[in-house]
This record gives sequence, structure tokens and C-alpha cells, in this order.
Amino acid sequence: MAALESELSANHDGAHVVVVSSGTAALYLSLVGLGLKPGRKVILPSYTCNALLCAVWHARGIPVCADVAGGSVNISASTVRPLMDDSVAAIIAPHMFGCLANIDELAGLGVPVIEDCAQALGGSHRDGAPTGTKGTVSVLSFYATKLLPAGQGGACVTPDPELAERIRMLRACDETAPSPHAFNFRMSDVCAALARAKLADLPAALAERRRLADVYDAAFGESSLRRISGGRQSPCFRYLLHIDNDVDAFLGLSEAEGIMCRRPVWRPLHHTAGGECPATEALEQTLVSVPLYPGLTSEEINTVCNRLTPLTAAPPPREKDPGT
Repeated sequence: MAALESELSANHDGAHVVVVSSGTAALYLSLVGLGLKPGRKVILPSYTCNALLCAVWHARGIPVCADVAGGSVNISASTVRPLMDDSVAAIIAPHMFGCLANIDELAGLGVPVIEDCAQALGGSHRDGAPTGTKGTVSVLSFYATKLLPAGQGGACVTPDPELAERIRMLRACDETAPSPHAFNFRMSDVCAALARAKLADLPAALAERRRLADVYDAAFGESSLRRISGGRQSPCFRYLLHIDNDVDAFLGLSEAEGIMCRRPVWRPLHHTAGGECPATEALEQTLVSVPLYPGLTSEEINTVCNRLTPLTAAPPPREKDPGT
């Protein structure tokens, strides 16, 4: 684990790194390490995975869902500011699908920001700073589907040595004074060794993802979210299409063509945690994720392009009028 921590530190401007058992564990430990008190609020996106909500609950915080900014898949200072009050203790800001949230603006709201890089490891901000270096603490994930797939694992990254030490002590419940927050959150040596090997290959894998995304852009044109938003995706974790027609119909038709597309978020969190997030609702009804993996062959990429391109413009099938 120590070798992996050292290599990740070098990739994050010398920040302190504590590797842990999962990205979800990293979120939880970041909240506890920041001193989250029971009943304090944590602002997080609605348009994200369940892990963020679970981490806040387990840390005994109150999740508050923020909407995405217009034309974006991320929260912003403009969507978070109306939710701010004295009971807000932290903001969790993921770079969804590798599209970069503005961490500097969110940090200006006056509370700690957890920069969630589970989908953006190896990326860089517009000023050239590596992703994972702007938050009070940042989290990484090494799950099998992530950019650095090691089976399981995650990490907390922070410039604050005291915060890093608090997280380190919470990571192993048998190596420090008992704490109600500590547990066995250690990453296995096997997963750490795999993560080190994948870390060496990461630049090449990210370059291949960019190349494949460019091929998709040429095929899908104005249906590409990269083209529609004009936003910067660094890196391309998922490739997203905007579907004007019925998303469920598109997913069914693509599956019939032998291509497994999905909604990029299982279900927006405000459906569970409450709140009004109309822009998120719109994304749920229009975005789909297309397979994008460095291991895809040229033949497979051509199949995706040739079979899905007609579907992006096809109207959803209509039910036959029983009266005809």
C-alpha cells in the first residue's frame, strides 16, 4: 500500500495519500476526517451514484441534493449557493463522467469541498492542475469499472497532513484507540499491486479513450454531449449521447442490436433524499451512455457507430391503434 500511496502522491503534486478499501469508504472517511457532526448538512449532486448518499448517511450527516447547472452534468456555485446556510458542513463535488466541475468556485462558498475524482483520475483542470488537487480532500476509486481498475480500492488525497493522519487512523480499527468511526477500511495488497500496474498504463488508456471518443463524435455528430455542451471532458470516462426521443425505446432498440447502452445514472438522488432538481430530471430523460473501453476493437467500434447512428434520429416506436 505504501508504494501505491507514494506513486499517487507524485501524480497529485506531492499531496498526502491514504489508500482505502473502496471509493465509498474514501468518501465516508473524508467526511468523518473533516469532523462532520451528526445532523449537519452535506450538499451533493442529485445526478450521481448512490455511493455519495450512502457515505453521508453512514457519517450521520443530512444529504441535501443540488441540481446540475444549465448545460452541464455537474453542480456549480450557482446551484449550490441557494442551499447554503450555517448548518452546511461540506460539499461533495464529483467530476461526472470526466466532465470537470469548477472546484475553485465551490471552494469560494466557505465550506470544505470533497473533490470526487472517481470518474476523473488522470485528468487536469483548465489551469493545468491535476484533478484531485483542488479539494480540501479528494477521493479516488479503483473499482473494476473505473479508470484505474484494480478490482476494489480507493484513496483519500489531501494537502493537509493532519487530515491525512486522522483518515489513516480511522482506516484500521486495530491499530489505534477504539473509535466509533474506525473500521477495517484497508486496501488489500493484491489490489494495491494491481493498481500500481494499472497506474503505469493510465496515460495510454486515457489517450485511447480520447481517440475512441473522437471517432464517436464524428459518427454521432450533434447527438454527442461533448459537442452539445462544449464542455471539457478530462478524461473521457463515459461517452454520452443526447436522445431527443424516448430513452427507454432507444435502450430497447440498442439492446436488440447487440449493444448495451444504459442511463448514466441509475436514479437521481433527489427521488430518495428530497429536493427539486428540474435540470437533473431533464438529463435523466435525455442522456444515455454508450460503451467506451480502451479494449474495444476497431470492428466493435464500427459496429457501435453503424448500428446506433440511425437510432439517434429514429422516433420511438408507436403502439398500434387497436381500432385499426
